[in-house]
Amino acid sequence: MSKDPNPRKGDATSVGPQSGQQLSRKTDQAAGPVVYCGPTIPGVAVQFTTYTNGVPTALEEATKKNQVLGGLVVPLDQLPEVRRQFHAGAGRYYTLYRKAQGKG
Repeated sequence: MSKDPNPRKGDATSVGPQSGQQLSRKTDQAAGPVVYCGPTIPGVAVQFTTYTNGVPTALEEATKKNQVLGGLVVPLDQLPEVRRQFHAGAGRYYTLYRKAQGKG
């Protein structure tokens, strides 16, 4: 997997697992890349991280503990809609995000 040496500001970036993290073999919501759009969880996931080979085990476990987080792991093609809803402050993804923050 190669990283774009010049990522554009605001673009989601593909990353591999951090040291010590394992990728889940389970196919999540989509067969293609997925993006975690929830709030950053230190040591688990950073908001708007793209995963191309499954999500890390730590994130999979977090989504099992808190199903709201699972709703914020979306197919890459849904990212523009998620960002639109976050900016507008309304919509399904915005509501899930607020619940994940403990404010909804």
